[in-house]
Amino acid sequence: MKIACVGNMNNMMFTLCRYLRDRNIDSHLFTFADEAEHFLPEADSYTEDFRNFTVNLPIGKDDLFNSYKIAAVKPLFSGYGFIIGTDVAPALLALLGLKLDVFIPHGSDIYAYPFPVYNDKSTNRIWWLKSAYFIGRIQKKGIRNTQNILFPDEYENNYPYKKKLAHTGPFFNTSGPMLYIPQYHSPDIEQHFKKLKYHDLFVGLRKAYELVVFSHARQNGTNLPENLAVHDKGNLNLIEGFAKFIKESNVNACLVLFEYGMDVGSAKEQVALLGIGSRVKWMPKMQRKEIMFGIRNADIVCGEFKNSWLTCGVVNETLALGKPLLHYRNNVLYKADYPELYPLLNARTSLEISDQLKRFVGDKEKINILAMQGTAWLDTFSVKIPVDLICSFIEGKKNNTLLSFKEHIHISLIKSGFKIRLLVAKLNAKLKR
Repeated sequence: MKIACVGNMNNMMFTLCRYLRDRNIDSHLFTFADEAEHFLPEADSYTEDFRNFTVNLPIGKDDLFNSYKIAAVKPLFSGYGFIIGTDVAPALLALLGLKLDVFIPHGSDIYAYPFPVYNDKSTNRIWWLKSAYFIGRIQKKGIRNTQNILFPDEYENNYPYKKKLAHTGPFFNTSGPMLYIPQYHSPDIEQHFKKLKYHDLFVGLRKAYELVVFSHARQNGTNLPENLAVHDKGNLNLIEGFAKFIKESNVNACLVLFEYGMDVGSAKEQVALLGIGSRVKWMPKMQRKEIMFGIRNADIVCGEFKNSWLTCGVVNETLALGKPLLHYRNNVLYKADYPELYPLLNARTSLEISDQLKRFVGDKEKINILAMQGTAWLDTFSVKIPVDLICSFIEGKKNNTLLSFKEHIHISLIKSGFKIRLLVAKLNAKLKR
C-alpha cells in the first residue's frame, strides 16, 4: 500500500515519511506550494535523498478555492491507499472528495483554522478574509471526515476545540515525530556540518565563551492580548535571568537569541536596558539543519518560560541531541499519562533561571550525563509510540482491525522499555563513579 504524507509544517510529515520508509513502507511526501522556506525538506536534511520520494503540489493554502488547480491535483493521489496530513491537508482532501486517514495537527490548523472570526460585511469583502472563511469551513468538514487525530491533550487546556469540531472519530494523546533523530547521530554527520552556512559562526562562539546558552524560541511575549497569551514564550524572563546570572558570576557566558517572532524589538530593548548587549548574540532565522549544529555547540538549550509544554519544536530538538534543557514544565499535568518524564533544568521566573544556570556551572558533568536520557525518552514517546500507532492504523485498514490507544502504548512500552532501562542503568553507573 502506498502512503501519502501531506503538508510539511514544522517538517512533521517529512520526518514521519522518513521513519515509515525505514520500516519499508512505501511513503511519499507531498509539500504545498506555499510551505515556509524553513519548513522545506532541504531545510531539515543533509542529503538530497528526499527528492526521490517528494512531490511538490501545484497548490497552496490561498489556492484551495481554485477549482482548476484542485482538478490538476486530484490525479497525483491516484494509487495511494492511506493518507496522513497536517496543516490544510483536511481541507484539500475534502475538496478532492477524499478522506484523510490520519490528521496530525501542528496547532492552529485544528484550534483556529476551522473557526474563522467573522467581521462586519464591509471587511469581509477583502479577498484574503474571504479565503480564510472558505478554508475554515472546508477545514472543519475535512477534520470531521478524518478517521484518526493525533494531537496532545494539553492543547485542549488552552484552546478548547474538541466540542466545537464535533469530530466523531478518536483523538489520540500524542503527535507524530518532529525530528528524524538518526541523521544527527550518523557517522558522517560531522562532514555534513562542515558544509553548513553558519558552521564557522557557531564554532567561533564555542571557542570564545566558557558557557553558551542557546534559545531559538520565537520572541513572543510582550503586550500580547488575552487570546494570544498562550503564545507567550517567556523570553523576557530568560533575558532577565541571564542578566542576573552574568552580574552574580564570573563566568564568560553568552546568550544566543534569534531574530524571529512578534517581539524581537522589545527583546532587544530589554537586552540594552539590562546592559548585556555584549553578551547576547543575535542570529537570523535559519534552517533546522543549521540550528541543530548551533545546539550541538551549546552548553544549555532553552525552551519556554511562561506556559508549560511537555513537547514542542525547541524541546524536541534539544532532547534529540541529548543537551541539558532549561525550560518550564508543570509535571503534575503529565504524570498521569507518562510513566516517566525527561530530565530538565526546570525554571520559570528570572530568579529560577539564574539559579539553574548557576547549578549547571557547579555540576556540569552530572547534568550533562542526565540530559542524555532525554534522547531515549524522545525516541520512545515522540517517535516509536506514534509511528507504531500509525503503522497499526495502516495494518488496520488492510485487515479491518485496530488496537485501542492504551493497548498500543502498553505494547510499545514493553518493546522499548528494555532499551530505556539499559540506558538509564548505564547513566546511573556513571553518576556513581
